[in-house]
Amino acid sequence: MNLKIITTYSLLAVLLSSCYWLDTPKKNSHAVARVGDYYLYEEDIRKLLPKDYTLEDSLQIVTPYIDNWALKKLLLLKAEENISNAKKEEFEHLVSQYRTDLYTQSYLDLLSRQVDTAISKQERELFYQENKDIFKLNEELIQLRYIQLSPSSLSPKIINAFKNFSPKDKQYIDSLAPHFTSSFLNDSMWVRASEVREKLPMLASRLNKRFSHQFLEDRDSTNVYLLKINNFLDNTDYAPLNYVYPTLQQIILNKRRSNYINDLEKEIINNAIEKKQFEIYEQN
Repeated sequence: MNLKIITTYSLLAVLLSSCYWLDTPKKNSHAVARVGDYYLYEEDIRKLLPKDYTLEDSLQIVTPYIDNWALKKLLLLKAEENISNAKKEEFEHLVSQYRTDLYTQSYLDLLSRQVDTAISKQERELFYQENKDIFKLNEELIQLRYIQLSPSSLSPKIINAFKNFSPKDKQYIDSLAPHFTSSFLNDSMWVRASEVREKLPMLASRLNKRFSHQFLEDRDSTNVYLLKINNFLDNTDYAPLNYVYPTLQQIILNKRRSNYINDLEKEIINNAIEKKQFEIYEQN
């Protein structure tokens, strides 16, 4: 029999024959595998197994884990033997730097939670006006309403109600919505014109500024399409305030956090200097 198979099954026999070792207290923990000076302990494996595991679960989970652990350690040992000292020093520096960055960033993130997240309407509007150039559109936006229905369902009353769209008309159109093939009636919401063109390809050529505030009707072999464009914006326009609200909110919060962190870092430096924890020595 293959030596690896013998070794694997021998190891599993020791570990899993009665599975008693999984319930052994940590103080009695013992190693289940070794590679050089690296040891794999039973508590490391215990965490991998589901609550009501079976012997089959153990075999399927533990064996690959041990093999993978061993392979990584063996590769590490080979790397340590063959990589130059200069390269090792470079790696250690990177590891140390990563550890420092990880700790400091985690600490700063924790502190930044103290930043006030409430943003007033006045503050949002002021920031928008002062930084309007960053909200120049790179896509077309449209405000519209439309309904798609079968020709047999169409009536003059529906057309007039759709055109006028008073509160009473809207209520009437809403009541008929289950009978429409599709519809979109929230004409105060800005949506991407590209999405509407995809949804209504037969009207795509008329989805532009030239048809703003116009009523459009079209038909194909199975449906009638009624559409009213309230507003249309292209890349010469600025994104509406209500459309960029989520982005605006995030920009303001990020700016607050950045200012808070910058002030905090200056305060940490100044306090350390005052307490003689941080000194810069003169260079000869």
